[in-house]
Amino acid sequence: MKKIILFTLYLLPVLLLIGFVANFSVNVPIDDEWRLANLFEKIATGNVNFNDFWALHSNHRIVFPKIIIAVLAFASRWNINYQLCLSIGLAVITFIAMYSLSSMQVKKTGDDSWHLANILTCILVCSLVQYENWLWGFQLAWFFVNLCFVAAVYALLSNHKLLPSLKISIAAVLCFIASFSLAQGLLSWLAAIPAVVALEGNVAEKRKRLILWILLFFATCAVYSIDYHPSRKTSIISLLNKPLVVIDYFLSLLGSPIVRLSGISAFVGLLIFASFGFFVWYFGDKILSSDLGLGGDGHLARPTSPLGWRYQALPWLSIGLFSVLSALFITAGRAEFGAIQAIESSRYTTNSILLLIALVQLGQLFFAGKIATKNRNYKVVYRLLAGLLIGIIIVNSGQAIAQSRSALIYKQGGQDCLQLIKYLEPSDFFNNSTESCLSVLSKKTWLVRDGAAILDKIGWRKFDKNVEFISNSQKVYGYLDKPQTSEKSFKAAGWAVFPQNKKQPNIVLLSVGDRQSFFANAYVNLDSPDIAKTLKSELYNNARWGADLSGNDLPIAQTEIKAWVYNPVDNQFVQLRGG
Repeated sequence: MKKIILFTLYLLPVLLLIGFVANFSVNVPIDDEWRLANLFEKIATGNVNFNDFWALHSNHRIVFPKIIIAVLAFASRWNINYQLCLSIGLAVITFIAMYSLSSMQVKKTGDDSWHLANILTCILVCSLVQYENWLWGFQLAWFFVNLCFVAAVYALLSNHKLLPSLKISIAAVLCFIASFSLAQGLLSWLAAIPAVVALEGNVAEKRKRLILWILLFFATCAVYSIDYHPSRKTSIISLLNKPLVVIDYFLSLLGSPIVRLSGISAFVGLLIFASFGFFVWYFGDKILSSDLGLGGDGHLARPTSPLGWRYQALPWLSIGLFSVLSALFITAGRAEFGAIQAIESSRYTTNSILLLIALVQLGQLFFAGKIATKNRNYKVVYRLLAGLLIGIIIVNSGQAIAQSRSALIYKQGGQDCLQLIKYLEPSDFFNNSTESCLSVLSKKTWLVRDGAAILDKIGWRKFDKNVEFISNSQKVYGYLDKPQTSEKSFKAAGWAVFPQNKKQPNIVLLSVGDRQSFFANAYVNLDSPDIAKTLKSELYNNARWGADLSGNDLPIAQTEIKAWVYNPVDNQFVQLRGG
Protein backbone atom coordinates (compact mmCIF):
# COMPACT_ATOMS: atom_id res chain seq x y z
CA MET A 1 0.00 0.00 0.00
CA LYS A 2 2.85 2.39 0.86
CA LYS A 3 4.46 1.78 -2.54
CA ILE A 4 1.18 2.61 -4.32
CA ILE A 5 0.85 5.87 -2.36
CA LEU A 6 4.44 6.84 -3.12
CA PHE A 7 4.05 6.00 -6.81
CA THR A 8 0.90 8.15 -6.93
CA LEU A 9 2.68 11.06 -5.26
CA TYR A 10 5.50 10.83 -7.80
CA LEU A 11 3.10 10.51 -10.72
CA LEU A 12 0.67 13.28 -9.74
CA PRO A 13 2.88 16.28 -10.72
CA VAL A 14 3.47 14.74 -14.14
CA LEU A 15 -0.25 14.13 -14.71
CA LEU A 16 -1.10 17.69 -13.63
CA LEU A 17 1.51 19.03 -16.04
CA ILE A 18 0.12 16.96 -18.90
CA GLY A 19 -3.39 18.23 -18.11
CA PHE A 20 -2.14 21.82 -18.02
CA VAL A 21 -0.46 21.56 -21.42
CA ALA A 22 -3.44 19.73 -22.93
CA ASN A 23 -5.82 22.50 -21.82
CA PHE A 24 -3.76 25.58 -22.69
CA SER A 25 -1.61 24.60 -25.66
CA VAL A 26 -2.40 25.95 -29.13
CA ASN A 27 -1.03 24.30 -32.25
CA VAL A 28 0.50 27.38 -33.84
CA PRO A 29 4.13 28.56 -34.21
CA ILE A 30 5.13 31.47 -31.96
CA ASP A 31 7.93 34.06 -32.26
CA ASP A 32 11.33 32.37 -32.84
CA GLU A 33 9.72 29.32 -34.38
CA TRP A 34 8.83 31.30 -37.50
CA ARG A 35 12.54 31.77 -38.19
CA LEU A 36 12.80 28.01 -38.70
CA ALA A 37 10.43 28.02 -41.69
CA ASN A 38 13.28 28.77 -44.13
CA LEU A 39 15.23 25.81 -42.72
CA PHE A 40 12.27 23.50 -43.28
CA GLU A 41 11.88 24.73 -46.86
CA LYS A 42 15.54 24.03 -47.57
CA ILE A 43 15.25 20.54 -46.12
CA ALA A 44 12.08 19.88 -48.12
CA THR A 45 13.71 21.01 -51.35
CA GLY A 46 17.02 19.27 -50.66
CA ASN A 47 19.03 22.49 -50.46
CA VAL A 48 19.99 22.33 -46.80
CA ASN A 49 23.61 22.31 -45.62
CA PHE A 50 25.44 22.30 -42.30
CA ASN A 51 25.63 26.11 -42.19
CA ASP A 52 21.83 26.25 -41.94
CA PHE A 53 22.06 24.40 -38.61
CA TRP A 54 25.27 26.16 -37.55
CA ALA A 55 23.90 29.70 -38.06
CA LEU A 56 23.29 31.77 -34.94
CA HIS A 57 19.79 32.05 -33.57
CA SER A 58 19.46 35.03 -31.19
CA ASN A 59 23.18 34.79 -30.36
CA HIS A 60 22.87 31.04 -29.61
CA ARG A 61 24.09 28.07 -31.58
CA ILE A 62 21.15 25.69 -31.36
CA VAL A 63 22.40 22.96 -33.69
CA PHE A 64 20.86 20.04 -31.83
CA PRO A 65 17.48 21.67 -31.06
CA LYS A 66 17.19 22.57 -34.75
CA ILE A 67 17.78 18.93 -35.68
CA ILE A 68 15.26 17.70 -33.11
CA ILE A 69 12.58 20.23 -34.08
CA ALA A 70 13.13 19.54 -37.80
CA VAL A 71 12.65 15.79 -37.25
CA LEU A 72 9.45 16.41 -35.27
CA ALA A 73 8.21 18.95 -37.82
CA PHE A 74 8.61 16.60 -40.77
CA ALA A 75 7.10 13.72 -38.80
CA SER A 76 4.00 15.74 -37.86
CA ARG A 77 3.68 18.42 -40.57
CA TRP A 78 4.85 20.79 -37.86
CA ASN A 79 2.32 20.00 -35.19
CA ILE A 80 3.65 22.08 -32.29
CA ASN A 81 2.12 19.65 -29.78
CA TYR A 82 4.85 17.15 -30.65
CA GLN A 83 7.45 19.60 -29.36
CA LEU A 84 5.43 20.22 -26.20
CA CYS A 85 5.18 16.48 -25.56
CA LEU A 86 8.94 16.15 -26.00
CA SER A 87 9.52 18.96 -23.48
CA ILE A 88 7.48 17.03 -20.93
CA GLY A 89 9.37 13.84 -21.78
CA LEU A 90 12.74 15.55 -21.37
CA ALA A 91 11.68 16.93 -17.98
CA VAL A 92 10.51 13.50 -16.81
CA ILE A 93 13.78 11.88 -17.89
CA THR A 94 15.67 14.65 -16.09
CA PHE A 95 13.77 13.81 -12.91
CA ILE A 96 14.53 10.11 -13.33
CA ALA A 97 18.23 10.99 -13.61
CA MET A 98 17.95 13.14 -10.46
CA TYR A 99 16.14 10.33 -8.68
CA SER A 100 18.99 8.00 -9.63
CA LEU A 101 21.52 10.50 -8.28
CA SER A 102 19.56 10.71 -5.06
CA SER A 103 19.38 6.91 -4.89
CA MET A 104 23.12 6.84 -4.34
CA GLN A 105 22.32 8.20 -0.90
CA VAL A 106 21.44 5.73 1.81
CA LYS A 107 17.75 5.60 2.64
CA LYS A 108 17.44 5.09 6.37
CA THR A 109 14.92 2.54 7.53
CA GLY A 110 11.70 4.28 8.44
CA ASP A 111 12.99 7.69 7.27
CA ASP A 112 10.64 9.29 4.76
CA SER A 113 12.76 12.43 4.27
CA TRP A 114 14.45 10.85 1.24
CA HIS A 115 11.12 10.31 -0.54
CA LEU A 116 9.88 13.75 0.54
CA ALA A 117 12.96 15.35 -1.03
CA ASN A 118 12.45 13.45 -4.29
CA ILE A 119 8.72 14.14 -4.45
CA LEU A 120 9.56 17.83 -4.01
CA THR A 121 12.14 17.47 -6.77
CA CYS A 122 9.50 15.99 -9.08
CA ILE A 123 7.08 18.80 -8.23
CA LEU A 124 9.73 21.42 -9.00
CA VAL A 125 10.79 19.79 -12.26
CA CYS A 126 7.14 19.79 -13.38
CA SER A 127 6.33 23.18 -11.83
CA LEU A 128 3.80 25.26 -13.77
CA VAL A 129 5.73 28.41 -12.94
CA GLN A 130 7.61 27.60 -16.17
CA TYR A 131 4.35 27.93 -18.11
CA GLU A 132 5.89 29.90 -20.98
CA ASN A 133 8.29 27.07 -21.71
CA TRP A 134 5.66 24.35 -21.29
CA LEU A 135 3.41 26.05 -23.84
CA TRP A 136 6.07 27.14 -26.34
CA GLY A 137 7.47 24.29 -28.41
CA PHE A 138 10.66 26.14 -29.30
CA GLN A 139 11.70 26.15 -25.62
CA LEU A 140 12.38 22.43 -25.54
CA ALA A 141 16.04 23.49 -25.79
CA TRP A 142 15.95 24.58 -22.12
CA PHE A 143 14.74 21.18 -20.94
CA PHE A 144 17.18 19.45 -23.27
CA VAL A 145 20.20 21.33 -21.87
CA ASN A 146 19.12 20.61 -18.29
CA LEU A 147 18.83 16.92 -19.13
CA CYS A 148 22.25 16.83 -20.79
CA PHE A 149 23.92 18.40 -17.78
CA VAL A 150 22.18 16.25 -15.16
CA ALA A 151 22.96 13.16 -17.24
CA ALA A 152 26.63 14.25 -17.43
CA VAL A 153 26.78 14.57 -13.63
CA TYR A 154 25.16 11.17 -13.29
CA ALA A 155 27.67 9.64 -15.71
CA LEU A 156 30.55 11.04 -13.65
CA LEU A 157 29.27 10.14 -10.19
CA SER A 158 27.21 6.97 -10.65
CA ASN A 159 28.16 3.74 -8.92
CA HIS A 160 28.41 1.87 -12.21
CA LYS A 161 31.75 0.06 -12.54
CA LEU A 162 32.94 2.01 -15.54
CA LEU A 163 36.48 3.19 -16.14
CA PRO A 164 36.97 6.86 -15.19
CA SER A 165 38.08 7.58 -18.76
CA LEU A 166 34.78 6.21 -20.08
CA LYS A 167 32.79 8.24 -17.55
CA ILE A 168 34.60 11.40 -18.61
CA SER A 169 34.04 10.58 -22.29
CA ILE A 170 30.29 10.15 -21.79
CA ALA A 171 30.05 13.35 -19.74
CA ALA A 172 32.11 15.28 -22.30
CA VAL A 173 29.81 14.21 -25.14
CA LEU A 174 26.76 15.33 -23.13
CA CYS A 175 28.34 18.70 -22.27
CA PHE A 176 29.33 19.16 -25.92
CA ILE A 177 25.72 18.55 -27.01
CA ALA A 178 24.50 20.99 -24.34
CA SER A 179 26.98 23.61 -25.57
CA PHE A 180 25.47 23.58 -29.04
CA SER A 181 21.89 23.60 -27.81
CA LEU A 182 21.93 26.87 -25.86
CA ALA A 183 24.76 29.23 -24.97
CA GLN A 184 24.21 28.31 -21.31
CA GLY A 185 25.27 24.80 -22.23
CA LEU A 186 28.88 25.98 -22.34
CA LEU A 187 28.63 26.52 -18.60
CA SER A 188 27.99 22.82 -18.07
CA TRP A 189 31.72 22.20 -18.47
CA LEU A 190 32.53 24.52 -15.58
CA ALA A 191 29.73 23.30 -13.32
CA ALA A 192 30.83 19.68 -13.81
CA ILE A 193 34.43 20.31 -12.69
CA PRO A 194 33.80 19.22 -9.04
CA ALA A 195 32.33 15.95 -10.32
CA VAL A 196 35.31 15.41 -12.62
CA VAL A 197 37.77 15.94 -9.77
CA ALA A 198 35.74 13.58 -7.59
CA LEU A 199 36.43 10.57 -9.82
CA GLU A 200 38.48 7.93 -8.05
CA GLY A 201 42.22 7.96 -8.54
CA ASN A 202 45.41 9.39 -7.14
CA VAL A 203 46.32 13.07 -7.16
CA ALA A 204 48.27 12.84 -10.42
CA GLU A 205 45.37 11.13 -12.22
CA LYS A 206 42.92 13.71 -10.94
CA ARG A 207 45.08 16.56 -12.17
CA LYS A 208 45.43 15.01 -15.61
CA ARG A 209 41.65 14.59 -15.91
CA LEU A 210 41.04 18.15 -14.74
CA ILE A 211 43.52 19.52 -17.29
CA LEU A 212 41.94 17.38 -20.02
CA TRP A 213 38.46 18.58 -19.05
CA ILE A 214 39.50 22.23 -19.11
CA LEU A 215 41.19 21.75 -22.47
CA LEU A 216 38.00 20.20 -23.85
CA PHE A 217 36.06 23.20 -22.54
CA PHE A 218 38.37 25.67 -24.27
CA ALA A 219 38.30 23.60 -27.45
CA THR A 220 34.49 23.66 -27.42
CA CYS A 221 34.54 27.43 -26.90
CA ALA A 222 36.96 27.80 -29.81
CA VAL A 223 34.67 25.78 -32.10
CA TYR A 224 31.69 27.76 -30.83
CA SER A 225 33.36 31.06 -31.71
CA ILE A 226 33.92 30.14 -35.37
CA ASP A 227 32.13 32.76 -37.49
CA TYR A 228 30.43 34.07 -34.36
CA HIS A 229 28.89 37.47 -35.14
CA PRO A 230 26.11 38.20 -32.60
CA SER A 231 23.33 40.50 -33.71
CA ARG A 232 22.90 41.88 -30.20
CA LYS A 233 25.99 42.75 -28.16
CA THR A 234 26.15 43.37 -24.44
CA SER A 235 28.49 45.97 -22.99
CA ILE A 236 30.03 44.50 -19.85
CA ILE A 237 31.51 47.90 -19.00
CA SER A 238 28.09 49.54 -19.00
CA LEU A 239 26.80 46.79 -16.71
CA LEU A 240 29.68 47.28 -14.30
CA ASN A 241 28.67 50.92 -14.06
CA LYS A 242 25.30 49.78 -12.73
CA PRO A 243 26.19 47.15 -10.09
CA LEU A 244 22.93 47.51 -8.15
CA VAL A 245 20.88 46.93 -11.29
CA VAL A 246 22.91 43.80 -12.08
CA ILE A 247 22.63 42.44 -8.53
CA ASP A 248 18.89 43.17 -8.44
CA TYR A 249 18.38 41.32 -11.72
CA PHE A 250 20.49 38.32 -10.67
CA LEU A 251 18.78 37.90 -7.30
CA SER A 252 15.31 38.47 -8.81
CA LEU A 253 16.08 35.73 -11.32
CA LEU A 254 16.94 33.29 -8.53
CA GLY A 255 13.86 34.25 -6.53
CA SER A 256 11.37 34.25 -9.43
CA PRO A 257 10.34 30.58 -9.05
CA ILE A 258 9.17 31.39 -5.50
CA VAL A 259 7.69 34.89 -5.78
CA ARG A 260 7.31 37.28 -8.69
CA LEU A 261 7.05 40.66 -7.03
CA SER A 262 9.51 43.50 -7.48
CA GLY A 263 11.88 43.77 -4.53
CA ILE A 264 10.53 40.70 -2.76
CA SER A 265 11.87 38.41 -5.50
CA ALA A 266 15.37 39.86 -5.01
CA PHE A 267 15.15 39.34 -1.23
CA VAL A 268 14.02 35.72 -1.69
CA GLY A 269 16.77 35.26 -4.27
CA LEU A 270 19.30 36.52 -1.72
CA LEU A 271 18.07 33.93 0.81
CA ILE A 272 18.30 31.18 -1.79
CA PHE A 273 21.79 32.23 -2.86
CA ALA A 274 22.96 32.52 0.76
CA SER A 275 21.55 29.08 1.58
CA PHE A 276 23.41 27.55 -1.32
CA GLY A 277 26.60 29.32 -0.22
CA PHE A 278 26.18 27.80 3.24
CA PHE A 279 25.79 24.31 1.82
CA VAL A 280 28.84 24.80 -0.40
CA TRP A 281 30.82 25.69 2.72
CA TYR A 282 29.34 22.90 4.86
CA PHE A 283 29.67 20.06 2.36
CA GLY A 284 32.61 21.38 0.39
CA ASP A 285 35.20 20.96 3.14
CA LYS A 286 37.75 18.41 1.86
CA ILE A 287 35.41 17.35 -0.96
CA LEU A 288 37.93 18.29 -3.65
CA SER A 289 40.90 16.92 -1.77
CA SER A 290 42.65 13.73 -2.75
CA ASP A 291 40.75 11.75 -0.10
CA LEU A 292 37.09 11.98 -1.14
CA GLY A 293 35.72 9.32 1.15
CA LEU A 294 36.00 6.64 -1.51
CA GLY A 295 36.74 3.08 -0.67
CA GLY A 296 39.40 1.11 -2.44
CA ASP A 297 36.83 -0.40 -4.82
CA GLY A 298 35.68 3.04 -5.99
CA HIS A 299 32.30 2.98 -4.24
CA LEU A 300 30.85 5.61 -1.94
CA ALA A 301 32.18 5.78 1.58
CA ARG A 302 30.20 4.40 4.48
CA PRO A 303 27.11 6.56 5.16
CA THR A 304 28.19 6.79 8.80
CA SER A 305 31.24 8.74 7.69
CA PRO A 306 30.70 12.53 7.68
CA LEU A 307 32.88 12.73 4.59
CA GLY A 308 30.67 10.13 2.90
CA TRP A 309 27.63 12.30 3.49
CA ARG A 310 29.44 15.25 1.98
CA TYR A 311 30.40 13.24 -1.08
CA GLN A 312 26.75 12.38 -1.63
CA ALA A 313 26.08 16.11 -1.75
CA LEU A 314 28.43 16.56 -4.69
CA PRO A 315 25.87 16.05 -7.52
CA TRP A 316 23.60 18.70 -6.04
CA LEU A 317 26.45 21.14 -5.54
CA SER A 318 27.26 20.79 -9.26
CA ILE A 319 23.59 21.16 -10.27
CA GLY A 320 23.22 24.21 -8.04
CA LEU A 321 26.42 25.68 -9.46
CA PHE A 322 25.11 25.21 -13.01
CA SER A 323 21.96 27.10 -12.07
CA VAL A 324 23.94 29.95 -10.51
CA LEU A 325 26.28 30.22 -13.50
CA SER A 326 23.30 30.19 -15.88
CA ALA A 327 21.66 32.97 -13.87
CA LEU A 328 24.86 35.01 -14.10
CA PHE A 329 24.99 34.41 -17.85
CA ILE A 330 21.36 35.48 -18.33
CA THR A 331 22.00 38.51 -16.13
CA ALA A 332 24.94 39.57 -18.30
CA GLY A 333 22.72 39.50 -21.38
CA ARG A 334 19.46 40.82 -19.95
CA ALA A 335 20.17 43.03 -16.92
CA GLU A 336 19.83 46.15 -19.06
CA PHE A 337 16.08 45.45 -19.27
CA GLY A 338 15.68 45.72 -15.50
CA ALA A 339 14.70 43.26 -12.79
CA ILE A 340 11.04 43.37 -13.83
CA GLN A 341 12.01 41.44 -16.96
CA ALA A 342 13.62 38.70 -14.83
CA ILE A 343 10.42 38.44 -12.80
CA GLU A 344 7.95 38.46 -15.68
CA SER A 345 9.82 36.07 -17.99
CA SER A 346 8.81 32.67 -16.65
CA ARG A 347 10.97 30.94 -19.26
CA TYR A 348 14.08 31.70 -17.19
CA THR A 349 12.73 29.77 -14.20
CA THR A 350 13.61 26.47 -15.90
CA ASN A 351 17.25 27.18 -14.99
CA SER A 352 16.52 28.83 -11.63
CA ILE A 353 14.48 25.85 -10.45
CA LEU A 354 17.61 23.68 -10.57
CA LEU A 355 19.01 25.70 -7.66
CA LEU A 356 15.86 25.07 -5.61
CA ILE A 357 16.11 21.36 -6.38
CA ALA A 358 19.74 21.40 -5.24
CA LEU A 359 18.70 23.09 -1.98
CA VAL A 360 15.94 20.53 -1.39
CA GLN A 361 18.38 17.65 -1.78
CA LEU A 362 21.20 19.32 0.13
CA GLY A 363 18.79 20.21 2.93
CA GLN A 364 17.71 16.60 3.22
CA LEU A 365 21.34 15.51 3.53
CA PHE A 366 22.08 18.28 6.00
CA PHE A 367 19.23 17.36 8.34
CA ALA A 368 19.91 13.64 7.99
CA GLY A 369 23.64 13.99 8.65
CA LYS A 370 25.54 15.17 11.65
CA ILE A 371 22.68 17.48 12.70
CA ALA A 372 20.49 14.44 13.34
CA THR A 373 22.73 13.28 16.16
CA LYS A 374 22.32 16.63 17.95
CA ASN A 375 18.67 17.38 17.31
CA ARG A 376 16.07 14.67 16.90
CA ASN A 377 13.52 17.21 15.65
CA TYR A 378 15.25 17.59 12.29
CA LYS A 379 12.44 15.70 10.56
CA VAL A 380 9.87 18.22 11.79
CA VAL A 381 11.98 21.16 10.61
CA TYR A 382 12.52 19.67 7.18
CA ARG A 383 8.84 18.77 6.79
CA LEU A 384 7.79 22.29 7.76
CA LEU A 385 10.13 23.80 5.17
CA ALA A 386 8.95 21.27 2.57
CA GLY A 387 5.32 22.05 3.33
CA LEU A 388 5.98 25.77 2.96
CA LEU A 389 7.62 25.17 -0.41
CA ILE A 390 4.71 22.99 -1.59
CA GLY A 391 2.25 25.71 -0.54
CA ILE A 392 4.21 28.30 -2.51
CA ILE A 393 4.27 26.03 -5.55
CA ILE A 394 0.49 25.57 -5.35
CA VAL A 395 -0.05 29.34 -5.22
CA ASN A 396 2.33 29.90 -8.13
CA SER A 397 0.62 27.14 -10.11
CA GLY A 398 -2.72 28.86 -9.63
CA GLN A 399 -1.25 32.11 -10.93
CA ALA A 400 0.29 30.30 -13.90
CA ILE A 401 -3.06 28.73 -14.77
CA ALA A 402 -4.80 32.12 -14.53
CA GLN A 403 -2.20 33.79 -16.77
CA SER A 404 -2.33 30.95 -19.29
CA ARG A 405 -6.13 31.08 -19.38
CA SER A 406 -6.15 34.83 -20.04
CA ALA A 407 -3.56 34.40 -22.82
CA LEU A 408 -5.43 31.50 -24.43
CA ILE A 409 -7.99 33.65 -26.28
CA TYR A 410 -5.17 35.65 -27.88
CA LYS A 411 -3.28 32.56 -29.00
CA GLN A 412 -6.47 31.04 -30.38
CA GLY A 413 -7.18 34.32 -32.15
CA GLY A 414 -3.69 34.20 -33.61
CA GLN A 415 -4.33 30.66 -34.79
CA ASP A 416 -7.54 31.81 -36.49
CA CYS A 417 -5.71 34.69 -38.16
CA LEU A 418 -3.04 32.35 -39.47
CA GLN A 419 -5.74 30.14 -40.95
CA LEU A 420 -7.30 33.17 -42.66
CA ILE A 421 -4.06 34.98 -43.51
CA LYS A 422 -4.87 35.15 -47.22
CA TYR A 423 -7.75 37.49 -46.35
CA LEU A 424 -5.73 39.82 -44.10
CA GLU A 425 -4.59 42.99 -45.82
CA PRO A 426 -1.05 44.35 -45.27
CA SER A 427 -2.63 47.24 -43.38
CA ASP A 428 -0.96 49.43 -40.80
CA PHE A 429 -3.02 47.68 -38.13
CA PHE A 430 -1.94 44.15 -39.00
CA ASN A 431 1.67 45.20 -39.54
CA ASN A 432 2.22 47.40 -36.50
CA SER A 433 -0.57 47.27 -33.93
CA THR A 434 -0.06 45.31 -30.71
CA GLU A 435 -3.76 44.44 -30.93
CA SER A 436 -3.23 42.64 -34.22
CA CYS A 437 -3.87 38.91 -34.01
CA LEU A 438 -0.74 38.42 -36.13
CA SER A 439 1.41 40.18 -33.53
CA VAL A 440 0.53 37.40 -31.09
CA LEU A 441 2.38 35.01 -33.38
CA SER A 442 5.32 37.39 -33.80
CA LYS A 443 5.95 41.09 -33.39
CA LYS A 444 7.65 40.87 -36.77
CA THR A 445 4.45 40.10 -38.65
CA TRP A 446 6.31 39.86 -41.93
CA LEU A 447 7.95 36.72 -40.55
CA VAL A 448 4.50 35.20 -40.07
CA ARG A 449 3.42 36.05 -43.62
CA ASP A 450 6.65 34.70 -45.11
CA GLY A 451 6.47 31.61 -42.92
CA ALA A 452 2.85 30.99 -43.84
CA ALA A 453 3.77 31.15 -47.52
CA ILE A 454 6.46 28.51 -46.93
CA LEU A 455 4.10 26.24 -44.99
CA ASP A 456 1.56 26.56 -47.79
CA LYS A 457 4.23 25.77 -50.38
CA ILE A 458 5.44 22.57 -48.69
CA GLY A 459 1.87 21.56 -47.85
CA TRP A 460 2.10 21.50 -44.06
CA ARG A 461 -0.90 23.74 -43.39
CA LYS A 462 -4.09 24.33 -45.28
CA PHE A 463 -5.02 27.98 -45.37
CA ASP A 464 -8.65 28.83 -46.01
CA LYS A 465 -9.45 29.87 -49.55
CA ASN A 466 -12.64 30.57 -51.47
CA VAL A 467 -14.52 31.47 -48.30
CA GLU A 468 -18.07 32.62 -48.95
CA PHE A 469 -19.13 36.05 -47.66
CA ILE A 470 -22.68 36.01 -46.21
CA SER A 471 -24.18 39.46 -45.68
CA ASN A 472 -27.73 38.51 -44.70
CA SER A 473 -27.69 35.44 -42.50
CA GLN A 474 -30.98 34.17 -41.13
CA LYS A 475 -29.31 33.43 -37.80
CA VAL A 476 -28.08 36.27 -35.61
CA TYR A 477 -24.30 36.06 -35.18
CA GLY A 478 -24.05 39.41 -33.43
CA TYR A 479 -24.23 43.16 -33.91
CA LEU A 480 -21.90 45.99 -34.83
CA ASP A 481 -22.64 49.13 -32.85
CA LYS A 482 -22.52 52.42 -34.68
CA PRO A 483 -18.81 53.33 -34.79
CA GLN A 484 -17.76 56.36 -32.73
CA THR A 485 -15.57 58.48 -34.98
CA SER A 486 -13.34 61.51 -34.59
CA GLU A 487 -10.79 63.24 -36.78
CA LYS A 488 -7.93 60.94 -35.85
CA SER A 489 -9.55 57.77 -34.53
CA PHE A 490 -12.69 55.73 -34.28
CA LYS A 491 -13.99 52.97 -32.05
CA ALA A 492 -15.69 49.85 -33.37
CA ALA A 493 -17.57 47.67 -30.89
CA GLY A 494 -20.36 45.15 -30.61
CA TRP A 495 -20.94 41.52 -29.79
CA ALA A 496 -20.52 38.26 -31.65
CA VAL A 497 -21.56 34.64 -31.10
CA PHE A 498 -21.84 31.31 -32.84
CA PRO A 499 -25.55 30.53 -32.25
CA GLN A 500 -26.21 27.12 -30.77
CA ASN A 501 -22.55 26.17 -30.78
CA LYS A 502 -20.39 25.34 -27.75
CA LYS A 503 -17.29 26.85 -29.36
CA GLN A 504 -17.53 30.63 -29.60
CA PRO A 505 -15.64 33.03 -31.92
CA ASN A 506 -12.23 34.24 -30.83
CA ILE A 507 -12.02 37.25 -33.13
CA VAL A 508 -14.11 39.64 -35.21
CA LEU A 509 -12.67 40.84 -38.52
CA LEU A 510 -13.30 44.34 -39.86
CA SER A 511 -13.59 45.34 -43.50
CA VAL A 512 -14.24 48.57 -45.40
CA GLY A 513 -16.88 49.05 -48.05
CA ASP A 514 -17.35 46.12 -50.40
CA ARG A 515 -13.88 44.70 -49.97
CA GLN A 516 -13.72 40.97 -49.35
CA SER A 517 -10.64 41.30 -47.18
CA PHE A 518 -9.94 42.66 -43.70
CA PHE A 519 -7.86 45.53 -42.39
CA ALA A 520 -8.21 44.94 -38.61
CA ASN A 521 -9.44 42.53 -35.96
CA ALA A 522 -10.87 42.61 -32.45
CA TYR A 523 -10.89 39.92 -29.76
CA VAL A 524 -14.22 38.59 -28.53
CA ASN A 525 -13.41 38.52 -24.83
CA LEU A 526 -15.24 41.34 -23.04
CA ASP A 527 -17.82 40.79 -20.31
CA SER A 528 -21.38 40.57 -21.62
CA PRO A 529 -23.80 39.39 -18.91
CA ASP A 530 -26.61 41.21 -20.73
CA ILE A 531 -26.05 39.15 -23.89
CA ALA A 532 -25.91 35.93 -21.88
CA LYS A 533 -29.14 36.85 -20.12
CA THR A 534 -30.92 37.78 -23.34
CA LEU A 535 -29.79 34.66 -25.22
CA LYS A 536 -30.22 32.50 -22.11
CA SER A 537 -26.80 30.86 -22.17
CA GLU A 538 -23.62 31.31 -20.16
CA LEU A 539 -21.69 30.56 -23.34
CA TYR A 540 -22.16 34.22 -24.21
CA ASN A 541 -20.74 35.71 -21.00
CA ASN A 542 -17.78 37.15 -22.93
CA ALA A 543 -19.38 37.88 -26.28
CA ARG A 544 -18.58 41.59 -26.52
CA TRP A 545 -15.66 43.00 -28.46
CA GLY A 546 -14.13 46.40 -29.09
CA ALA A 547 -11.33 47.94 -31.12
CA ASP A 548 -9.78 51.41 -30.89
CA LEU A 549 -8.40 52.24 -34.32
CA SER A 550 -6.61 55.22 -35.77
CA GLY A 551 -7.42 56.87 -39.06
CA ASN A 552 -4.21 55.42 -40.47
CA ASP A 553 -5.63 51.92 -40.01
CA LEU A 554 -8.21 52.52 -42.72
CA PRO A 555 -6.85 51.33 -46.05
CA ILE A 556 -8.93 53.88 -47.97
CA ALA A 557 -10.71 57.14 -47.20
CA GLN A 558 -14.00 55.45 -46.47
CA THR A 559 -15.88 55.01 -43.21
CA GLU A 560 -18.35 52.24 -44.03
CA ILE A 561 -17.14 49.60 -41.58
CA LYS A 562 -18.40 46.02 -41.60
CA ALA A 563 -17.75 43.36 -38.96
CA TRP A 564 -17.54 39.63 -39.65
CA VAL A 565 -17.04 36.33 -37.89
CA TYR A 566 -15.64 33.25 -39.58
CA ASN A 567 -17.81 30.14 -39.43
CA PRO A 568 -15.37 27.25 -40.03
CA VAL A 569 -18.13 24.63 -40.21
CA ASP A 570 -19.68 26.16 -43.33
CA ASN A 571 -16.49 27.94 -44.49
CA GLN A 572 -18.27 31.30 -44.42
CA PHE A 573 -17.60 34.86 -43.29
CA VAL A 574 -20.87 35.99 -41.72
CA GLN A 575 -21.54 39.70 -41.40
CA LEU A 576 -22.71 41.04 -38.06
CA ARG A 577 -25.88 43.10 -38.16
CA GLY A 578 -26.11 46.81 -37.49
CA GLY A 579 -23.37 49.35 -38.01
